[in-house]
Amino acid sequence: MSTPLTMPDRDGLKSPFPWLHHIALITNDMPKTVAFYRDVLGSEVALAHRLGREGNERHYFITVAPNTVFAFFEYPDAELQEFQEATLPKTGRMLDHICFFVENNDELEAWRQRLTEHNVPIHQYAPGNTLFFHDPNNIVFQISIAPASGKMGFPVHNDPDPAYTPPS
Repeated sequence: MSTPLTMPDRDGLKSPFPWLHHIALITNDMPKTVAFYRDVLGSEVALAHRLGREGNERHYFITVAPNTVFAFFEYPDAELQEFQEATLPKTGRMLDHICFFVENNDELEAWRQRLTEHNVPIHQYAPGNTLFFHDPNNIVFQISIAPASGKMGFPVHNDPDPAYTPPS
């Protein structure tokens, strides 16, 4: 039996894949990265090995959501981008931020407290809505409260000059 190339999400929008497995990222300090994800966020190292090539770089998978990991490659000489606030115009980087959902304001507040206890700077905080922070590699994260309906409220097509042909 073949799998369809697209499947509907909670809002009925077609997606090409059933889930996201990993996002590959760069660090220049794997111990510092592991400590942040393990000790601050509560992640686990799911895979830790060295690449079998010249350089013998570390390659670690670190859990971030059910069945989803960040796959960090450690390049000690990598020059990481400086921290930049999320959602503001910028150049020189392709990733703005990564957003995770929690169920309610109590969970959001628990994350704010946990990050504060670990001296992680919170860049924006709107109680009952969202907060932003960054990891040691200057990757910016957003934690927001999931919609109560469990749906994202998509589709929304209100760009007056869309970069596509909107559905009728």
